[in-house]
This record gives sequence, structure tokens and C-alpha cells, in this order.
Amino acid sequence: MHLSDTSLWRDGRAMAFVVWLSIAQTVSWGIMFYGFAVFIQPLTEEFGWNKAEITGAFTLCLLVSGLVSISAGSILDRFGGRWLMTGASSLGVVLLLAASFTDSLTSYYVVWIGIGLVTASTFYPSGFAVVVATLGSRARQGVTVMTLIAGFASTVFIPLISVLIDQVGWRDSFLYLGLILLAVCVPIHAIVLRQERVPGAGSMDRPRIFTIDLKSGPVAAGIRNPAFWWIGICFTANSFVMAGVTVHIIPLMLERGFAMGTVIATTAMIGPMQVSGRIFVTIFEKWVDFRMAGLISGIFLLIGFVFLGFAQPDNYLNFIFPIFYGASLGIITIVRALAVPELIGPAAYGALNGLLGFASAMALAATPVLLSLVWLISDSYTAPLVVLAAVGSIGLFSFILAARR
Repeated sequence: MHLSDTSLWRDGRAMAFVVWLSIAQTVSWGIMFYGFAVFIQPLTEEFGWNKAEITGAFTLCLLVSGLVSISAGSILDRFGGRWLMTGASSLGVVLLLAASFTDSLTSYYVVWIGIGLVTASTFYPSGFAVVVATLGSRARQGVTVMTLIAGFASTVFIPLISVLIDQVGWRDSFLYLGLILLAVCVPIHAIVLRQERVPGAGSMDRPRIFTIDLKSGPVAAGIRNPAFWWIGICFTANSFVMAGVTVHIIPLMLERGFAMGTVIATTAMIGPMQVSGRIFVTIFEKWVDFRMAGLISGIFLLIGFVFLGFAQPDNYLNFIFPIFYGASLGIITIVRALAVPELIGPAAYGALNGLLGFASAMALAATPVLLSLVWLISDSYTAPLVVLAAVGSIGLFSFILAARR
């Protein structure tokens, strides 16, 4: 079903479509991404597992998500998102319930490997694919609304999960989170996505789900486009930076002598600044097009690292860093969603975006370990910070080359 072509801001039906999907994104991200770290401490206390053993489960989750993202994108292109996302959310419910019965590290790993399958089918790439296919020329507005709402996932769910663990323990917390997923995401995907436009509807060609046609068709044409490779380098670089900062910002600041309260206050600013960046793009959408948004994001990222590089406990530059860094992350999320249709074309959006997501997922999984090795060799966080800034520069340069084409 096609929604009308009226501006999204004046089309209540289309806006409701996007808002409901955004709520499902918020819950999915909050539970299955940001919620992971909250369980580390209680699991360590009960089972004696160290943090490396526990976070290994999340690394495998990201790897599986990246590997499956290509197939998920192909399914979205051919069949749409309704049954894929409904089925994945249902699987997520089962896995979260199973997590409440965890009694070994092996079973915990199995749960999070399964959640990797779920996230590949329910997170932003799938949501963006549905929005782009259904809204067409209004996709940018839809993507902006989705990222604005889902940008509060960590703000809502990290405190919520912390309270749950304090009140009922970690086992029952997994149980309640599974019930939230069942009550919110499953019905939204099953009911709201009846309105989606299915890109491949009516096609009689046998769908390629686990392989990609590299000889002919829209996927092959997209891969032959140099802009695809440049934008892929850009997004992979940004994922490298995001993963590195997420994992290492706290030990970096502690190494420089910042008090833990200051560290928490600094990192807590990143989420709201992401939302601010998206609001900026929304307000000035008539002047800030796709290419301008990408340039602003890359420049803001580098400015943020300049302030972080000179930040010391006595100069407060650490509070300026998250303003630019957070805004950069917020804007690049919108750029990611629009890159394929803007630079390559709307055909095979799911598969091409899945390929880009695969490379980004590999960077997310590998970066924390790679930067840890750099820190061990240099015995200081100065070297990892230089590496992050250099990778950020590569990302900006790659985006410029992609946008020029």
C-alpha cells in the first residue's frame, strides 16, 4: 500500500506510520544494544565471569548481525519488512526469556548470537529500508523523525534496566524486557507494516537471499559505482570511531586524571547532542542537503577530537567535545540512511545497505580490541586518540569523494 505524496508534516497517516516504527526502533535498540552493558556487573558478581568473557558475547552478536545484514536486506527488497521484522522480534522475545535462565557462559553466548540475528532484521537498516521504500521523496523526513525518536533509546532504557535489576534481579529483568518486546515491537511490526510498500512486489524472478548477483541487476550496478565504495569507507571509518570512543572514552579520561563524576557527565552529554544534531538537520533541511549534512558531520567529528585532545581536568574542554562529537553521530545516522538512494539509486536499497552495514559491523566488532593493542604498545591513550582522529579524517575525505560523484 502506498501512502499519499503529501508532505510528511501534513500527512497524519504517514507520520503515524513513521512514529510507530520509531517506537519499535527505540525499544529494540534500548533492550538489545544499550541494555547489554547494564548486565555486565550482576553477571560478574553471580558467576565470576570477567568483563572480557562477557563482552565477547556482544562482539559475536555484532559479527553475526553484520554477516546476516546482507541477507536481511535482500529479503526486505523482495518481500518487505512485515514478516521479517515481526518474526525477528518474536525470536527476540524467546531469546530474552531464555536469557533469564542462563546458567553458563556458553548458554549466554548462544543467546547473544541469536540476538545478532534479531538485530540484523530489526535495527535501523531494516527500518530505514521500509521508510525509504514507502515514503519515496519524503524518506529524508521519515528517517529524521525515526532517528529523533529512537535517539532516546539509551536515555530511557539504561536507567530503566538499572532500576529493574536493582528491584527484581537480573533474571527477572530479562523476563520483563522480553515481555516489553512482545507487547510493543511484535504488534507494531505485524500491524503497522501492513501499510508498507514492498519494493519487489510483483516480481517473478527467483529472489537471491543468501547470494548476490554480481553480474547483472541493481546490486551489481551499485557495486560497480565508485561512490558505493567511497561511502562504504566513510561509514566503516565512522563505525570504527564510534566503537572506539564508546569503549575507550572512560579509561582515556580516567588516565588523564578526570574524576569519575566528570567522566559520567561528559559521556552523558553525547546522547542528547546526537538528538540536537538531528534537530538541526530537521530545522534547516531546506539549506542542509545530503552532501552538506555529511560534510558537517565529518568536520564536527574532527573538531570534537581536537577538543578531546587538549582536554584536561582544569580547562573544561571535555564538555565541548561531546557537543561536536554527539552532533556528528546524530547527523551521520541520517546520512547513512540516505546514502544509497542519493548516490546510487533506490533500487536494491536493502541489499546495498546490508553490504555497507556488514563492513560497519566488522569495524564495530574489531575496533575495541585493535585500540586496546595500540594502547598496550604505546602505554598511553594519546596514540589511540591519534588513530581515531586519523580514521575520522579518512571518513571525511571518503565522503567528499563519494559526494562529488
